[in-house]
Amino acid sequence: MSVGATLTASLLAVLDRPSTWLLALVGFLIRGGWLIVLAPIVVVPTAVGVANVVAPLLEDVAFGRRTDEVLASAAIGLLVAAIWLVGGGLLAAATEVETVRRTTEDPERAVVPTRRGRVWRVLAVRLLALLPLVVAIGWAALRFVGVAYRELTNPSDVAIPAAWRIVAGAPDAGLAVLGAWLFAEIVGAVGARRVVLAGDGVRAALRRGVAHLRSDAVRSIALASVSALALIVVLAISGLAAGTSWTALRAALADGDASTGTVAVLVLFVGLFAGGLVLIGLTTAWRSAVWTVELADALPVRDGTFGGGRGIQSGD
Repeated sequence: MSVGATLTASLLAVLDRPSTWLLALVGFLIRGGWLIVLAPIVVVPTAVGVANVVAPLLEDVAFGRRTDEVLASAAIGLLVAAIWLVGGGLLAAATEVETVRRTTEDPERAVVPTRRGRVWRVLAVRLLALLPLVVAIGWAALRFVGVAYRELTNPSDVAIPAAWRIVAGAPDAGLAVLGAWLFAEIVGAVGARRVVLAGDGVRAALRRGVAHLRSDAVRSIALASVSALALIVVLAISGLAAGTSWTALRAALADGDASTGTVAVLVLFVGLFAGGLVLIGLTTAWRSAVWTVELADALPVRDGTFGGGRGIQSGD
């Protein structure tokens, strides 16, 4: 199938299976999407506010005060991060496994429970595929810090905002992060579906994911880019709608206005926020289905129907 046909078949598949929307939304939120969803309605602390909290802690560490308390806090933070990484990762992997299986199975038939071993393998595949991205982000951070120090101490052009000068000063860092993200997105998605649909092990799934990227890099990058761009557009529109209505609601509540207009703004905000979640769930389910449909022709998918309707295969 062409790229357009794959994208269309994926959309029809998830439209026929609304249960995948909720599963995909949960997976997206667990992987950190909740930060993006809540960003328009949460007041971000200023640099001064962050400094007021961090500076005293750094001063205590530098002068050897409250060492035990700082070490205990650091240990608790690492423990919480590890629990979130493993527990949240397993839940996200479980939602991905179930989303893939529901996309490939007949929507009118019962779904067989997911095997636990496949969830662990999907998590391992996803984490291993992310390793190049972690390395790229670390290297890019060093590059951006160096450029930022140079621009703040000796600005190249004061007429241009500092943020733009910093990004433009290290284009290789941005390209490295983008390339590593595309690698993680494509190899991780293909590898996860090899685990779910073909029962591959972690090494075999990763190897076949890399092989899929190498064999048809342009098509794979196009599928990843188009689906990611669609999600960005949906997030921007839903965030703008929720943020605008939230600002109006906060202003009305701050003035103590309890009129019908305030109630209407509240209902509008709840409706826009909930509608945004539905759109995000649909879009993330579609992004997941893109790779499921992409591999459907190469894998023995039983009871697989794409496009809404019994007996309709992905190539029909």
